[in-house]
Amino acid sequence: MSALACLSVPGCRLPLPVLESLAFPRDGLPCAVADLRSRTGADELLLVSTCERTEVYGLWTGGAQEPAPLDTLARALAASRGVPVGVVTASCDRFTGSDAAGHLLRVASGLESFVLGESDIVGQVRAAADASRAAGACGPELERLVAAAVHTSRRVHRSTSFGEGGRSVAAAAVALAAEAAGGDLRDRRVVVVGAGRVATDVAGGAGRLGAAVTVCNRTTRHADRFAASGASVVDLGRLPEALRTADVAIFGTAAPHRLVEARTLARIRTGAPGLLVLDLCVPRNVDPDVRGLPGVRLVDLADLRATGAAGSDALARDAARAAAVVEAELDRHGRASAHRSAAAAVRRLRQDLDACAERQAGLAARGVPEPLRPDVEDRVRRAVRRLADGPTRRLLEAAEAGDGALVELLSGLFAAEGQPPARSSR
Repeated sequence: MSALACLSVPGCRLPLPVLESLAFPRDGLPCAVADLRSRTGADELLLVSTCERTEVYGLWTGGAQEPAPLDTLARALAASRGVPVGVVTASCDRFTGSDAAGHLLRVASGLESFVLGESDIVGQVRAAADASRAAGACGPELERLVAAAVHTSRRVHRSTSFGEGGRSVAAAAVALAAEAAGGDLRDRRVVVVGAGRVATDVAGGAGRLGAAVTVCNRTTRHADRFAASGASVVDLGRLPEALRTADVAIFGTAAPHRLVEARTLARIRTGAPGLLVLDLCVPRNVDPDVRGLPGVRLVDLADLRATGAAGSDALARDAARAAAVVEAELDRHGRASAHRSAAAAVRRLRQDLDACAERQAGLAARGVPEPLRPDVEDRVRRAVRRLADGPTRRLLEAAEAGDGALVELLSGLFAAEGQPPARSSR
C-alpha cells in the first residue's frame, strides 16, 4: 500500500512573518526537495513554496510509517527551515490520502488562493514538479497527481469566468493601484521591481491603464519583453533614483532579502508627494517600517487578502462550479489510482481462474468422444471464466474504497486447494 500525506502552511490566514520563516527560495527548491526527502524517507516528494503558501506532499510505499507521515513531514519542515516544530504544527493544515490529492487539485485551480481563481498558481505547481524531478523525487504517483491537478485547473478555467478576468495577485495589485489613483493610472509614474511573471503582468497591466512604467531588475535580459509593453528598463542599482519620483512602486521579485529600508526611502522621498508601495513578495522586499513614513502607503500580501477575498454572487457561483469540477476530477483520479493498485490482484484472480477453467474442462471432457472433446472443453472454459466478472468488479470497488483486506481475499478466490493465500502487491 502507499500513503500520501500533505502538510500545508496557508498564507491566507497566517501572519507574514510565519509564512516567511517557512518559505523556500525559488532557485533552491531542488536542493530543498532532496533535503526533505532525506529527512522523511519518502519515496516521492513535492514541495510547493509561493508567496501564499508552503506545502509538502510526501508519498510512502510499503505500509504505514512510524512516526505517522504527517508528524514526519512536520519535523522535517521545521528542521529544514531552522524553526521549532511547534511553529509548524501550530500553523499547518494536514491532509492524507484522497484529501491530500484533492487539496492539490484545489490549490492548482486557484480555489485556495486569496485571489479566488488566480491563474498563476498552476504554473507554480508545474515549477514545483520540475524541482522535484530535478531532485529525483517525482515518481509515477506524484507525476500522475500533478498531471491531474493541471488538467483540473484547465477544466476549471474553461468552465468558469476565472480564465476571463485575468485573476492573479498581479492583477489585484494593479487594480488596487488604479483604484487609489481614481480609476486609472494615466500620467502616473509606476516603478515595477522584478522581471518574472508577476512583474511582467504588473508592467503590462499598469501600461494598459496609462501609466509610465519603469522596470528595475538586476539584468536587462528581459528588456525587449518589457519594451513591447511600453516600459523602460533600468538596472536595479538605480532603484533609489526611480523611487524618488514614483507615484506607485510594485515589488514582485524572488529576492531573499530586503530591497528597500525605511530610512533609505525616508531620505530619498523628502518633500515628495504621496507614494503607494505594493510588496507582493515572500520574503518581503520592503521594510515593514515603511508603513510609518509620512506620505507613504504600504500594502503587502496580508493587506491584499481582503481585496482578493471580496467577490460577487457570480464569483460565488463560479467557485461552486469549480469545486464540483474538482470533485469530479478527484473521483476520476482516485478510480484510476485504485485500478492501478489493484492490477496485481486482478491478474492473480484471472490466472487462478484460468487454471481452474483448465482443470474443470479436463474433468468435463473425461469419457467424451474425441471429436466432441474440444467443443466440450471450450464451452466449460468459457462458462468458468464468466465467473470472474462479478468478483473482478467487486475487487475493483474494494480497491476504490481502500479495503485492502477484501482485495486480498478476492484475489485468492479461485486459488487451487493447498495454494498459499494471495499476497497482492499494490
